[in-house]
Amino acid sequence: MKTRHLLSLTIGLSLCVAMLQAGQGGPGNAGVQFSTNTILGDIQRLVGEEVCFTLTAKDDNGNVIRSWDQVGSPVTLTLVNSTANTDTSMQSWNADPEGYTWAILTHNGTELTKISDNEWSIPETFFVDGMAEVCLTHTKADTGVYIAVTPTLPFLNQISQSVDFIADEVTNFLVDLTSHTTPDDGVYLVRPYEIVVVARDRFLNYSDKMMKTRFTARFPGEFDQQSPGLAEIFSGELFIQGLTDYLIASRIEREKPIEPQVIIAYAADDPTIMGQTDPYEVLSHEPNPFSLLDPADHYILALNGASQTQDFTWERPNPPDPYWDIQVSRFKPDTYSDDIRYEWVIVDSISLTRAFRIASNDNGKNPVLTLTHGQLQGIMHTISGRNDMIHYSLCWYVNATDGLYTTQSDPQPGHYISFDATGITSVQGAVRPSSLALGQNYPNPFNPSTTIEFSTTRRGPVQLKVYDLLGSEVTTILERNLDAGNHTVTYDARELRSGVYVYKLEAEGKVLSRRMIVMK
Repeated sequence: MKTRHLLSLTIGLSLCVAMLQAGQGGPGNAGVQFSTNTILGDIQRLVGEEVCFTLTAKDDNGNVIRSWDQVGSPVTLTLVNSTANTDTSMQSWNADPEGYTWAILTHNGTELTKISDNEWSIPETFFVDGMAEVCLTHTKADTGVYIAVTPTLPFLNQISQSVDFIADEVTNFLVDLTSHTTPDDGVYLVRPYEIVVVARDRFLNYSDKMMKTRFTARFPGEFDQQSPGLAEIFSGELFIQGLTDYLIASRIEREKPIEPQVIIAYAADDPTIMGQTDPYEVLSHEPNPFSLLDPADHYILALNGASQTQDFTWERPNPPDPYWDIQVSRFKPDTYSDDIRYEWVIVDSISLTRAFRIASNDNGKNPVLTLTHGQLQGIMHTISGRNDMIHYSLCWYVNATDGLYTTQSDPQPGHYISFDATGITSVQGAVRPSSLALGQNYPNPFNPSTTIEFSTTRRGPVQLKVYDLLGSEVTTILERNLDAGNHTVTYDARELRSGVYVYKLEAEGKVLSRRMIVMK
């Protein structure tokens, strides 16, 4: 629809300069202005509607210069407060005829000579009897858009009325993924990610109209409906108004180019009004590779005293996991990371099957595990099945887990290590304990393994058993004849539920007991 407005916008320049250009002489000032018969106030139009204005060349006394096409010169028209020609959005839709916004100034249906994104030139020859019509077509929903004229003369009004362009009827949806990955579109399995949805007109302007909306997907049955904070966008109709975001999570891996995921939004009352995300991947997120450090491969560790300690160390990658420091929502600055925990594993070096597992320091958070020589001796006895074992060859490695995936350390199968317990045995034999004693298990709480130390004063039968809080026997850790000395045993409680238990030592006609906590 073409709408004509007569405005007071004036284009001005020195009359004497214009007359000299035309080969004439004479004093005075002259310029070009929009007609003074104006409509006051701002203009409001739908995007895409044409708005026309009439330029008039006048001297400073208000007289029309009808020979402006001969004595005048070109002037520049600048579109102010417009982003139509600088909109860099690439978000289109599958039925969009334009796919972007634009603005043009025309005369008699032909675009004026363009100088830059928002500048055009109108020549003096376009004026007939001192008047010329220019029309603006603007497809971006910008407000306060007006035309300014240069060169500027201080005694002339050289800006037009402003125009507020409002969005047209809704014809499509923007459905955009907030990706976890760069540069490709991808999110991580069972981790929250964001879908942004907004109704738009055919020029991709956002609409504030309330829209009853439904969602579907290429693989609609693969979304988490249980975790807190996630939206159930696939369960029925939703009402959206303006820019709306939802957090969802996927439960099935999808990789390009075979089977990427796509989410589609459409108007419940008119399914032809729709939009969809670009195809995106749902990715695994195994913790990043890392290497063992110390003790080095094929190290011989002399166990010289029950209380002496040994550190087992490994790398912590930076970042430890692909899902690390992820900004889930583009509207909130909060970032999220996986909780990577480490598990130290030691196995016999021959079969690599009889394993003993312990969470690293600080409940699995740190890339180091500290154990006493007494605990290591107990581990050696447990794996070998013999309490009199002095020399034994083992292999240790570390598992890093994010709760869903596990990455084993490099090299594989691990670092080989030999234990030599001759020193710790001689200490036990040299000093006979003065009384029967039962130590507190370490670590405590624990999962799944813990170490228990006790002392006996003479050779005889020894029982070490575990009971629940009701007094029912759960398991027997140890039942055999032992010599006098300090003893260490490792207990694997992976078959127990989380809770408080009592372990009892029966020896030398006495019963000693302590409590321990299994925490899983």
